[in-house]
Amino acid sequence: MVKRIIKKLFPARLIVYLQGLRERVDIRLAVTASRFGWLSVLYYSLYSDEFRREMRSVLLARRRYYESQDGQSPNSFQLRRNIHRLEKGLIMQPRRPVFGEGYIKETIDYFSLCVEADCLTNVELRWAQDVLEEYFNVVQITETIGRARQLYHEASTTLPKATVSNPDSPQEYSNLVPSNIRFEEFAALCDRRHSVRWFEPKPVPRDLINAAIDVAATAPSACNRQPFKFYVFDDPARAQEIGAIPMGTAGFSQNFQCTIVVVGDLSAYPFEKDRHIIYIDSGLAVMQLQLALETQGLGSCAINWPDIERHERLMAKELDLEPYQRPVMLLAVGYPQGDALVPYSAKKTAADLVVRPK
Repeated sequence: MVKRIIKKLFPARLIVYLQGLRERVDIRLAVTASRFGWLSVLYYSLYSDEFRREMRSVLLARRRYYESQDGQSPNSFQLRRNIHRLEKGLIMQPRRPVFGEGYIKETIDYFSLCVEADCLTNVELRWAQDVLEEYFNVVQITETIGRARQLYHEASTTLPKATVSNPDSPQEYSNLVPSNIRFEEFAALCDRRHSVRWFEPKPVPRDLINAAIDVAATAPSACNRQPFKFYVFDDPARAQEIGAIPMGTAGFSQNFQCTIVVVGDLSAYPFEKDRHIIYIDSGLAVMQLQLALETQGLGSCAINWPDIERHERLMAKELDLEPYQRPVMLLAVGYPQGDALVPYSAKKTAADLVVRPK
């Protein structure tokens, strides 16, 4: 509305001149502000609001995190982190006779909260029980660990018994199911995967998407928190509507058959230092997702998500997101048109990318 009024009131040449002037002033201010930390703070406090949404999102995420620890709508993020910490203690060489003592009480507190709120998936519950049972079986029982063990038994009295055979706790590497995929086959799969932007008008089966997401979920994430969700739009009309929101899809989003929005949850963390993990963990999972889709005959295209306020507001409204839930990227998915062109996209090699520090 404001832009339309400005265009009507002022000549186009004046508008272009003022835009150029603003850009030149911004460049000079940014260069000057970069010289000192306090000037950088002033620049983003007084002149630019580019990080305002992120700052509020991080603070609201911290608030949500602490509320969950106090029993207000608890979630499994912190429990997953601590169970994974116990796993790492169980696999240490040599294993310490006493480990996890500093956080075992809080782990059981989180476990009790989650059990009471019934917020754990069956997989999470089994994993937590199996690891805790293994931990209490092998650790040297101190006064603190003994109290935690008693609290654990009290919290788990109404739960199914932990797994006896094939427990979801650390296992020897040699017992993992072997892979029969040769390096050449995997390299060929990665080489075949290209960003596909043109799809057949053909439904994308949900079972194939779910199977690929199951594979994506095996990707590593920091302390196994898995702070992301996949919002799947497999109705073509809706997929195209969502796919048109980000920049860079003009001219081809109208043929999307399925669009996946990857959303990270900042409330998995209590500190600002962890705010980038949702992007790292989501990226690891999406790469496995794309390769899994490729093996099922489905093409995909990773779509960059711009951190632009208007786009953020629109996507948050479409997905009914909380402020601490941030879109990370989109993925267009479908059956590729056989005659569709894909970019060659020359890639760098190890010779270009490997740095061997002295």
